[in-house]
Amino acid sequence: MATPLFFGLVGSVVAGFLVTVLLTGLVCEQAPRLGLLDRPTQARKVHTRTTPTGGGLAIAVGLAVGLGALWGFWGPFPGAVQSLSFWGGAAIMLATGYWDDRHALDAKGKFAFQLVAAYLLLHSGTILPLPGGGTGALATNAVSGTVAAGALPFSEALYIIPLSMLWIVGIINAVNLIDGLDGLATGIIGIAFLACAALFGVKGEIALMAVGVVMAGALIGFLPHNFKPATIFMGDSGSLLLGYLLAGYTLQGPLHTDPVMALLILPVLLGVPLLDTGTAIIRRFGSARTIFAPDRRHVHHRLVDRGTEQGAVLILYGVGAWFGSAAVLMGVLPTGWGFLLAGSTVTIAVVWAWRLGCLTPAPATDEMDTRQYSTRVLAENDIPASIDITATGDTVPARGDGAVPEATQDQSADEQKAEENPVAP
Repeated sequence: MATPLFFGLVGSVVAGFLVTVLLTGLVCEQAPRLGLLDRPTQARKVHTRTTPTGGGLAIAVGLAVGLGALWGFWGPFPGAVQSLSFWGGAAIMLATGYWDDRHALDAKGKFAFQLVAAYLLLHSGTILPLPGGGTGALATNAVSGTVAAGALPFSEALYIIPLSMLWIVGIINAVNLIDGLDGLATGIIGIAFLACAALFGVKGEIALMAVGVVMAGALIGFLPHNFKPATIFMGDSGSLLLGYLLAGYTLQGPLHTDPVMALLILPVLLGVPLLDTGTAIIRRFGSARTIFAPDRRHVHHRLVDRGTEQGAVLILYGVGAWFGSAAVLMGVLPTGWGFLLAGSTVTIAVVWAWRLGCLTPAPATDEMDTRQYSTRVLAENDIPASIDITATGDTVPARGDGAVPEATQDQSADEQKAEENPVAP
């Protein structure tokens, strides 16, 4: 019995991988016709050429094929992953991201759709493992996946539901914020899925482990197109969808018998995006600027300033693997050792971010430079005739006069539209 299940898992991973690889190339070719183009119009953006975006569409189809194959081999998924509400929220995030990639949805609209998706995820029975709430996907109907009546007493629902909504929306935006270098978000999310899958595996949740491995397989299929020099970006269609799925997947099974330790494991699993988002909020609170104001002091920006873009991405892959390994160890170690590991991991990460300068308030001139650059580029190249669509990775000048802006010379990367997000980079 174990052998057919193993080959079923391998076949599902390969199916998701191949579909993502093939469809990403198709989306890249059709991007100009679909209006899925990313233009470098702000100084904080690292790429200097117009590049296709919307790779999240290919990732979504790859995920659907891979998970569909797994369903056929293994049968129904456990917990809320089989719920229509779970996948309804995913569809809303995909559609919201696609619309934003094409038409630039404003921050309020994007946040509203995130709340709707978070509500659907809660409706599937997915909640934070808080005292009184059980573990993850709790008290769900075996067929519909909806929360059983009376599963959450009113007094517990008053704090469990808001905190669960905060977790879901926070992870969606944290993932969106790290989509700032070629291949960065793709790799970090894939590592997080694998780490969580490993944790479910050691806890005996083999079916949940398989779901995470298939999701990571689809992301690996996107990486050859997305690693520097990227021929396509995942866009918000990818980052919003994957942030939602990651937030929901981490809550599907037991992470630890101690509820406090289970809560600590969650942020460690997603250490890179949460470290970046947390330092951004602290940094902007410490300055005279709004916390929504973009800057170039994110972790990946600081690493690029000290080396190369590829080097920064590989370093953050390593940091993501370190966080993931720590989370898995926290799940199997005795509680006391788990708390010690959590404390040391967080301390080292914060000190590292401080040494990089991620906690130093950005000068007000950074925001002015960003606005001036954006205005200048838009005025000179409303739809720049000299910018070719990137499909092969060849370097193309980003301005009509052939010059590359000094702030982003010889670099290319994924873009985040942070000023449109609830928390901007």
